[in-house]
Amino acid sequence: MSQAALTAPESAPTAADAVFDRILTDIVRGEYPPQSRLPAERELARTLGASRPTLREALRRLAEWSLVESRRGSGVIVRPEIEWSMEVLPAYLRFGAATRNPRVLAGMVRDLLDVRRMMFSTVTRIVAPRLPKSALHDARDAVQRAWYARHDIPTFVREDYGVMRALLAGGNFLPAVWMLNRLASVYFDLADTLSPSMGPPPNYVTAHGKFFDALSDGDTERAVKLIDDYLANHDRQLTAALEALT
Repeated sequence: MSQAALTAPESAPTAADAVFDRILTDIVRGEYPPQSRLPAERELARTLGASRPTLREALRRLAEWSLVESRRGSGVIVRPEIEWSMEVLPAYLRFGAATRNPRVLAGMVRDLLDVRRMMFSTVTRIVAPRLPKSALHDARDAVQRAWYARHDIPTFVREDYGVMRALLAGGNFLPAVWMLNRLASVYFDLADTLSPSMGPPPNYVTAHGKFFDALSDGDTERAVKLIDDYLANHDRQLTAALEALT
């Protein structure tokens, strides 16, 4: 996925998109609890005002996200939450239990930020020894683009996402690049959900500059500490802002 692909405008929603979103919302809201059976195809299509081919396409996409599965003799069954894929997260935060309990929302966001910080630290240790100077140039450019877009949160988040991607691609860490590509839409949707809380702190540029300098000097452990400290401080500010909103 190129940087252009990350920022390209989305295509107009289709009928299948609308049906998919409706059923997804109903599932994360608990209208269809885990292990329950969705209405029969004909009934569900009539309720949603959709054709059966459109409904089947929506159900296929829900199955890709591990939300439902078709069982012979039982119809379409909602799978347990523990089996859902990461793509469900933004919808769950918007429409699920998190919207009914602010503590759940804040707790899930904290957990997600902890995972992000852990991943960034681990990835830094892996790619640091094999980063060419050009990768640091690309990452510095991404930081500058993100900072210039700091008042446009969706654009800032996309450019900021490109910082880690530049480092991963520069270190030729393809499995991690592919994983990041898969999570891109989730991260962007999440940013839209939490905006404007996801704006950058005032030290965004200087903190990343020190991080890149440590990488350039070959001081991996210092780079890890710098980025971990920055993210920990940023995450505290973000969760505080989110708790104030809830």
